[in-house]
Amino acid sequence: MIRIRLGARGLGGVRFAVSPVGSAKDLLSIIGFSRSTLTPAWRTRATGALSRHRLGLLAVVGAGGPLGYTPDFLRPEPPAFLTDIDTALQQIATTPQERIRYELTAAISGHSWDPASRHPAPRQLLQALDRGEDHFARRLADEMARFWHAALAPSWPAIRARLEADVTARALEIARCGLAEALNRLAPNLEWRDGELVVHLRPGGIHHLTLDAEAVIMTPSAFVDRALFCAGEPPGVPAPRTALIVYPAAQVDCLPSAQDRPLIGAMRLKLLAELSQPRSTTELAQRLHLSPATVSYHLQILHRAGLVTRTRQSRHVLYQRLEGAMPGPHRSAPAMTGRTHLLE
Repeated sequence: MIRIRLGARGLGGVRFAVSPVGSAKDLLSIIGFSRSTLTPAWRTRATGALSRHRLGLLAVVGAGGPLGYTPDFLRPEPPAFLTDIDTALQQIATTPQERIRYELTAAISGHSWDPASRHPAPRQLLQALDRGEDHFARRLADEMARFWHAALAPSWPAIRARLEADVTARALEIARCGLAEALNRLAPNLEWRDGELVVHLRPGGIHHLTLDAEAVIMTPSAFVDRALFCAGEPPGVPAPRTALIVYPAAQVDCLPSAQDRPLIGAMRLKLLAELSQPRSTTELAQRLHLSPATVSYHLQILHRAGLVTRTRQSRHVLYQRLEGAMPGPHRSAPAMTGRTHLLE
């Protein structure tokens, strides 16, 4: 059981964040600890990325040891609501040496691999550490980058849209029911009780911790089915981090399946081609000889998928495509996964 005591200042520091590298870490942890809970498509994609790109160190560190422990520095503290993948990878690569030493000492001596047991630390991990903590962090950041681009990037626009929609829904719950009730609804094993945020561990869990926190970061995940405590330590820990809890996003229908259909049809390709510069719905309708209602319908889908931005200028709303959103001639279009079929 994890007990996080929050006073008035701590409650004021509760915030939500969406993390691309956090999603990658969730996927890695599940591959190592409970891969049967993943869909076959995600199992194939994740394990294929690890083997195809020879990400051996990431596999043994990110997927955890026999008890499922993975170091927290692989999930950097999100500095903003949405942190881009390059910023997060740089955070991993520049993790303080003392933090790496602290976390891996805990992993090797108790949490995951026990030198005195039948589960010794993998040789690959020990050999990488022999070259120093800085090299270790840079190598893990490089392998995480390759894993993210191979396994997560193709579906990230859809996953990101769902995670952001989840946070929006939680904000509405806070407005309607209050923060305490909204926290109680995040996960079946998470509750707000007597001034404490309590994370109930799975039966047999051996980790018990009570700490005082001045802030908590809540991050939704498309992969977990229960709340996970990922950071936050008692005083004296090297490079201490803000308490962070991962919780399951409310809907789980954006994961890839054999029945997935692409987001980008001919009409939306035309819209993306026109959006190299900001344009309004009316202007796009005139250029493409369509009704404003038809253009608005497609723009809303592209915006939810994270492929276009939307800004207000005076009385007009202007749309513009994001860099990399336009598929090239030899590259498949981004896919919006899930049950909703989004072709024209």
